[in-house]
Amino acid sequence: MIEKNEIHPPVRTEITKVTRETCAEWMKNRTCNRVPLKRSNIDKFKSILRSGQFRTTHQGFALDWHGCLIDGQHRAAAIIETGVTVTAQITYNLNPDTFAAIDGGRVRTAGDFVAQITEMKQSNSNVYAAALKILSNRSAGLHWTRWTTGKVTAEQLRELVTKWPVREERIFSMVRKGKQCHSSATGLTVAHQIITEEWPEEVANLFFDGIGEASREFLGRDPRAIYTNTMINVNRGVISRDSVQQSAQAIKAFNALVVGESIGTLKKMKMGGVKNVIDRRTGEETRQQYLADRFPEVVPPTLSVSEMWLGSDIVKPR
Repeated sequence: MIEKNEIHPPVRTEITKVTRETCAEWMKNRTCNRVPLKRSNIDKFKSILRSGQFRTTHQGFALDWHGCLIDGQHRAAAIIETGVTVTAQITYNLNPDTFAAIDGGRVRTAGDFVAQITEMKQSNSNVYAAALKILSNRSAGLHWTRWTTGKVTAEQLRELVTKWPVREERIFSMVRKGKQCHSSATGLTVAHQIITEEWPEEVANLFFDGIGEASREFLGRDPRAIYTNTMINVNRGVISRDSVQQSAQAIKAFNALVVGESIGTLKKMKMGGVKNVIDRRTGEETRQQYLADRFPEVVPPTLSVSEMWLGSDIVKPR
């Protein structure tokens, strides 16, 4: 974390020659900028360089005070591949937070910003960012049918990462479990966060660590096996992105696990709508509006977790 009283060299800008060797050094030190390179953008700049159409403008390269290239990586990659030397504007010693405000070679996603904030791998940060948006909309009191709507700014993401910290190992585990269940890693991450608002993480993990391939160890109607089999059967071999629905189904299965209930299948929550109703006395058909199902609540912690599915060697809630 950057201390407010730290002294850093002043921001400066110069116009100078940029060579393949210069760009190669910059690209070695772009670990702070985890935006993946887009081949179409690199090819666009290569075409401009080879045709002699590159011009010196206000938009060139930018490095933070650690020497990390935070803007211009597509131009740098094109220069490395073509070997063309250009004259360009370079800005040095920018605050690393400037990354959030830069309009780079491609539009930066929420996952890009989360990767820069947390230093997670891009694939994991994409899952985390999507989960943060859902959790933010839930916290704002929006109905679950709107939890995936809207955009989250870089500044908001910084606050959300602090509010809902998730270790990269947990995200990676959810991605792995999601592949085994054909379910959404984002949905599993959201469900884990919601459950751990009520229960200790070690109790929540009794469910999440037991789904996927691990569920083969369980006999009968163990909720972990039911969840795994339901996801596989419903999603028919394709990893589903229905994150909110699958977070709800995971919560239902967790509830059954800790209280020792039996469940058959895990149905999706119904959206609101209109249905036709026939009056039995008159035979008249009318249209009746119905509300969407409610998102399930997590059962509150009890004095002891049921031993029905877990046996006696279990973690007791605090």
